[in-house]
Amino acid sequence: MEEELSFGPFTILPTRRALLRDGKTVPVGSRAMDILLYLVSHAGELRTNADIVKHVWPDTFVEEANLRVHISALRRALEDTKQAPAFIANIPGRGYTFIATLQRGTRSPDIGHGNIAPADKIVTPTSDVIPARSSVVMPRPLSRVLGRDQLIESLTEQLSISRLLTIVGPGGIGKSIVARAVVANGTEPEHTIWIDLSEVELGNLVPTVVASAIGILPRSNDIIGEIATRLHSGKAVLVLDCCEHLIESAASFAEDLLDRAPGLRILATSREPLRAYGERVHRIPALDLPDVKDTAVARQSPAVQLFIERADGFLGGFTPDDADLAHIVEICARLDGIPLAIELAAGRLETIGLESLEKSLADSFRILTRGRRTALPRHQTLTATLDWSYMILSAAEQRALREVSVFRGPFTIDSASAILSNGDAHDILPSLVAKSLIVAAAAPDETRYRLLDTTRLYALQKLDNEGEKTPVMQKFVCHLCDLYDGKSYELSATARARQEYRDLQQVANLRVALQWAFGDDGDPVLGARLTVVALPLFFRLSLLDECLSHVTQALAYLDAKPGRDERSRMQLYAALGWPQLRAINAPEHGIAAWSTALAIAEDLGDLDYQLRAIWALWVDAINRAEPKLGLELAEKFQKLAQTSPDIADRVIGQRLHGATLHWLGQHKDAQNILTEMLADYEALSAGQHSIRFQFDQRVTAIIILARISWVLGDTDDALGKISETLEYLTDISHDISLCTLLAEAGCPIAILSEKHDLASTYIAQLRDHTKALSLDVWHCYADCFDAELHLINGRPKDCLHLMQSCLATLQHGGFVLFQSYFQSIMAQAQEALGDYDAAIKSIDAAIAGCAQSGERWCLAELHRVRGAILIRHNTQNSLEQGRTSLTLALELARQDGAIGWENRIRRDMAAFALCQTA
Repeated sequence: MEEELSFGPFTILPTRRALLRDGKTVPVGSRAMDILLYLVSHAGELRTNADIVKHVWPDTFVEEANLRVHISALRRALEDTKQAPAFIANIPGRGYTFIATLQRGTRSPDIGHGNIAPADKIVTPTSDVIPARSSVVMPRPLSRVLGRDQLIESLTEQLSISRLLTIVGPGGIGKSIVARAVVANGTEPEHTIWIDLSEVELGNLVPTVVASAIGILPRSNDIIGEIATRLHSGKAVLVLDCCEHLIESAASFAEDLLDRAPGLRILATSREPLRAYGERVHRIPALDLPDVKDTAVARQSPAVQLFIERADGFLGGFTPDDADLAHIVEICARLDGIPLAIELAAGRLETIGLESLEKSLADSFRILTRGRRTALPRHQTLTATLDWSYMILSAAEQRALREVSVFRGPFTIDSASAILSNGDAHDILPSLVAKSLIVAAAAPDETRYRLLDTTRLYALQKLDNEGEKTPVMQKFVCHLCDLYDGKSYELSATARARQEYRDLQQVANLRVALQWAFGDDGDPVLGARLTVVALPLFFRLSLLDECLSHVTQALAYLDAKPGRDERSRMQLYAALGWPQLRAINAPEHGIAAWSTALAIAEDLGDLDYQLRAIWALWVDAINRAEPKLGLELAEKFQKLAQTSPDIADRVIGQRLHGATLHWLGQHKDAQNILTEMLADYEALSAGQHSIRFQFDQRVTAIIILARISWVLGDTDDALGKISETLEYLTDISHDISLCTLLAEAGCPIAILSEKHDLASTYIAQLRDHTKALSLDVWHCYADCFDAELHLINGRPKDCLHLMQSCLATLQHGGFVLFQSYFQSIMAQAQEALGDYDAAIKSIDAAIAGCAQSGERWCLAELHRVRGAILIRHNTQNSLEQGRTSLTLALELARQDGAIGWENRIRRDMAAFALCQTA
């Protein structure tokens, strides 16, 4: 029987915290129900606002306006909104009084249906010997078990065929509520005995507690025998809830009892398996997490439904829109789909908004501090739940849990071994997995472990409280340094999806380690070292802005401490000079950075970094359209490479030499050298040098060979090389190399081959990738090629406007590799707009620049454009100059074997000849 309080058409069931009207449930928020029960318990008495707030919101500051909101909601539920109140009266400025006539009585409990897991269906006998609170405590509120239908059916079936079934999972995952649903689903109430062991402190009391619960005086010399006799029925189910702190005693008791009561079945809940004979273990997963991209699907997610249901219970009338839903999805994800954590988070909406709640979950277990008053103590806060799991660990397990909390993502057993202070990781990690504090995921190569975010944050705070954070973080950073220092070549060369996935998982660890290292209590020397060894990872994953941020941070420290770590300083300056790390508005990061790196390398006698620096200075010379200087640097590189023990350096020297000859207009020689270089390259071990010189040398060589193929007249070969290489780079998802291919070969060759649709596709790809990666230079190149298409499509004004802006930007940044060619496009646009003088000035500037730098790769094309502009100007003097320019263009093309340019020149010559005879 249960107590009921009636007034008017309403009935309150205090034990269920339910309000009924004519037998039907009236929805009331949790706080509104607290207020109603408090006023009813003091019926006829004036309760001040302060009294009510203190009772309903203990230990929390809440403004009286919040109280008025819940009183208003309560009155609406009671339909007590008329001027003369029938149930709750307000004395302005003082408080509230419950004024209705109240009748007390009792009623028989109702039986729940469907997905309800009612305590009332399960027999929970008490005893005069053992206090009821110690042995049989059933959570009283009724609650739906969301997202567990299939699980409950599966466990019901397993219980029907298993004599010992243990439901295992971390704290707050819902083991007890699922167990209640299982026994309610498949067992007659009179045959079920529920034993809550959570408040039993000594393992030897387990038999005594069970005996007391079923009415046996615990004075027998054979308590288990008497229990077995009492439970001999083949229908009996004994539920042992919360076994983890008495695990050995519970296992021993279960084995002995099952052996002596053949018809008995036992259902246990625990944070780790009992490891008893005949035990069947079923681990409960977290609630499924939704994808916020599909709001309809997200609303059907059990995790989201639980949050919304609990929030509605606290607030009343909670109906989130799509914007709210995005916050709810993120909250559920941050809480790993753990039901208890989600319920606690929903309860915070009384005093904090959704967006603020989401942001606060960076420290999730602290804010989740208030659960239902009727919940067991270990479930009233998330910290209490985790404390329960933590306190039953051994000292070694506690320390191990604290130490592995520094891992932000998955980690291996070897990684754990590198930072654990004592104990064998091969023993401790499986033990923590068994206790549901660490999650293990089997992989083809080795098992990977991780902590749920809530557990990790809890353990991390314990680590800090114990004063252990600094030494553990030092070991953590050293481990990452060792990990990447030995694998830098592999990380850069193995560009495959599975490796990339693992790399991405490690980025979170790197971020945490670097943030600590350069923080107030960190170790910046270790931070600088970690930044250096992490460069391959950041570069491979195209995390360029992040890489630049860490590099500059490390250099700021080392520059202020001369001589502290010159090798790391050299390596960081080398990274700072990478063209991909240089924004257009910061050209000083190039030559200056590499010159500094070269000087340090020479002081240290470091051949490797001397080669890297010379290579980088060669790149700068080519980007500045200075192929004569580039040739000097290429030859210097080749000479130094002869002394290197790495044969790959000589192959790379071939590539520099061949590429430089292309820019100098010596296309056939360049083709021969690069073809030979590729053959030598194939004999090398797979791409080990790519980290030193940033790119797969095969790809960079093919880019130049594709350009040469077009110049030498083999358009199909050029386009084929581009298509094949683009497919390869897309498959391995190396965006930087892909951008290089599109900018230096794909876009320009598609345009020159008059494949304008293909050019548009390549330009769009280049723009999308460069925008996402903040690659300013190549993004500007995309605009330049777009400008060329504007000219082809009869929009010279759009072409000129865009090209002028881009050229100014590229000149400011020192990236003028294609400037002469782009100037020829700008000259044609100026001529089309009638500005003949500006057109001639632009094309003459391009030709003069080539004469000064030695650039010749497109010199024939520049003279063709000049000749065409002059002839179209159609004056006696300009016609003669035009014919001279076209003749010179043809001669240059023939000298260079540039059939691609020659075809364009002959086409113009034929067109102008037709014009003259017309």
